[in-house]
Amino acid sequence: MNLTPSGSGFGDARQALEHRNYDKAIELLESEVNESPRSDSHALLALAYFQTQKYDEAARHYQAALDADPDNSDYKDMLALARVNDNARVDQFVPELHYFEREALLAPPPVNDATLPEPEKDHISAPSLRHILGEVVAIFLSIFGTLFFHIATTIVGWFGNNGRVWTRWYHRPKLIAILTLANMRDRLNAHNLKPGYPKGAKTGFLEDSKDAPTGVTHFRTADGSWNNLKDPKEGAAGTRFLLNVEGQEIRPETDEKLLTPNPREISRVFFTRTGPMKEVPFLNMLAACWIQFMNSDWINHGEIYFDDVHEIPLAEDDPARKRYHQDTMLIGKTQVDPTRLAEGEVAARSAINEVTHWWDGSQIYGSDQETQNRLRSSVGGKLRLNEDGTLMLDDKGIEETGFKRNWWVGQSMLHTLFACEHNAICDHLYEAYPDWDDNRLFNVARLINAAVMAKIHTVEWTPAILPNPALDSGLKANWYGLLTKLLRRGKGRKTVADINIHNPELGGVVGNSLNKHNQGFGLTEEFVEIYRLHSLLPETLALRRRHAPEEVENLPFVASRQSGSPKITARYSMADLFFSFGNQHPGQLVLNNYPRFMQELSIPGNPFFDMGTVDIVRARERGIPRYNEFREQLGLKPIESFSDLTDDAGIVEKLKSVYGSDESKAVERLDLLVGTLAEGHRPTGFGFGETMFQVFILNATRRLQADRFYTDDYREEVYTAEGLRWIDDATFKSVLLRHHPGLADTGLANIKNAFEPWDEPGAEGRLRPERHPLRAYDDEISGDPWLVETRCRSK
Repeated sequence: MNLTPSGSGFGDARQALEHRNYDKAIELLESEVNESPRSDSHALLALAYFQTQKYDEAARHYQAALDADPDNSDYKDMLALARVNDNARVDQFVPELHYFEREALLAPPPVNDATLPEPEKDHISAPSLRHILGEVVAIFLSIFGTLFFHIATTIVGWFGNNGRVWTRWYHRPKLIAILTLANMRDRLNAHNLKPGYPKGAKTGFLEDSKDAPTGVTHFRTADGSWNNLKDPKEGAAGTRFLLNVEGQEIRPETDEKLLTPNPREISRVFFTRTGPMKEVPFLNMLAACWIQFMNSDWINHGEIYFDDVHEIPLAEDDPARKRYHQDTMLIGKTQVDPTRLAEGEVAARSAINEVTHWWDGSQIYGSDQETQNRLRSSVGGKLRLNEDGTLMLDDKGIEETGFKRNWWVGQSMLHTLFACEHNAICDHLYEAYPDWDDNRLFNVARLINAAVMAKIHTVEWTPAILPNPALDSGLKANWYGLLTKLLRRGKGRKTVADINIHNPELGGVVGNSLNKHNQGFGLTEEFVEIYRLHSLLPETLALRRRHAPEEVENLPFVASRQSGSPKITARYSMADLFFSFGNQHPGQLVLNNYPRFMQELSIPGNPFFDMGTVDIVRARERGIPRYNEFREQLGLKPIESFSDLTDDAGIVEKLKSVYGSDESKAVERLDLLVGTLAEGHRPTGFGFGETMFQVFILNATRRLQADRFYTDDYREEVYTAEGLRWIDDATFKSVLLRHHPGLADTGLANIKNAFEPWDEPGAEGRLRPERHPLRAYDDEISGDPWLVETRCRSK
């Protein structure tokens, strides 16, 4: 913002701004604009108000500046930003500011608090001859399958998987590729499951626990405790992230190393979009919403500090220097773990997960009992909703749900959808069990709803973003087992087959035996790092209505944040919003495709916050190894030069200019996120590269296999027969149509996977294979023509 002095107080005010003395600057500039209401005076006063998060006053003065200087593009941009910040009330802390407390984190889990219902007695009838014969067949196939897969994956492992740098599994025939993926997962399970707590300590440093409270054998607790009855805080909210690399390789960076190369320059050079967003042609925006929705269930480090910050220098040519009159950007540090011991820790730092580690729907239900109680209606097991099926609002104008950090309308849509799904499950259960009370209906419905979400992520979202035929088969085998996938299609598939083969490859992970691979469960710091997927987000949301799809409102993404979300849902029906997102693409996970609005974001307590810079800083300050060391820790080969990373000469030169021309040293400085986005050698059909995929393939199975509610306790006695059928019948498409039947008259009817573009058929009633690769694989296998289903469509 090019400002020149206009009065005696102007220079002093600018100096006050540069020293972050905003109250003094406002005092000086209010006098200045009264005496000489020039554009530059109004603009500087507007900036002072902006920095104090008084966005309404900032907008008023930016408008005054723009009235006097109508062609000033900086004034226009800042006016727009001030207005959307004011509209969305982004100065509000959501949730309220709170930090971890040692005493609370070390407290034992609840015992005998009567929050869960008494389990009903399991009724086990005498087995029939057919059942006995089935079990004999299952045992034989289980023994055979286990032996076969052990031998087959071992042989595949002997032949190796790597080229000079990159893995080669996707160049192999499909069956060999699947076995190779299984071998990769086995190696990771054997070598890359590392504890977060010292040897011999239970999770959360829990001492010998008392008897388990009522109900935990059959129901999930609010905070995730008692999933493991012998280590009750395993996976619970308020416990540590675990590791996928050796503890001694966690080396938090500070001072000069933290700032080398400068994280803000990394963001500007490698992340900034230089033109239109590069789109993913085979995904819709619901895929981008979904992964944030899942992350909210799994991982969060809690609130950052605002009084203990990293100061990131801004280069002389950084436009933020002129726009914000500051030479550094402040980034609050990650909270420290208050439970650390003086000695004996496994790594130089540790961190606490604010939410439960389990795949338990905690983003819907909360990760503590108080939140869960507040969200329940206490009638019929249901969650509280408005009469129109939308979420209720809190006193800050934000939708009430289990997890509200980083809130925007895309999260509102999915939280509302699965709150409605919970209530529909309650109605279904009540029909079968009219004598059940509110508490039993709620807790069984929660189990079912969480499993529906886990299934959708496993067999729909992941193959949609990584549409590779071998991986698709492997993921479906995780849920159903290879035999069920091969022998049954569509609605004939059951998660737990009539003859359940006790082998995770043939019979599936879900409904089979618990296996933690000798390490208690918890999500990892590396898992957090690979899900920095901000490049999926567009600058604007293209909002449409089904009855007039050609009329598009291009809404700035930032306008949908926080309290901006219910203002959108008041103008657009949920069905129209899902229709809009189904017809918009997310961005590719590549360099220079980061949303510009996220590089100039306003958050509570900090009006100028570059998330690209933050993404780099977080990995460094938390001690996650940089790219090459990260690869080696996960059993991959390191790159020797930037040309190993990508064939794009332009990217190679940029990498050298930032990280150094001596590539033997420069490649070791390469940041993890930059390296993963730059990977030009990716498995066929993959939306991201193989380095991220290593952590993914490890955790995709582990989240299911280490949770007894998806293994030993995935059975009728816990979920009910009706619940298991509900899960078997559920797809993302069916959930959408259950609650928004009007979507049957849109492009959703033409596709199988609702994360693909909701396209209308082209010539000869066909969908384009490059936009629907999963359908192409299905049709290739089945021999069906590449045609869409027949559907009714009103005109």
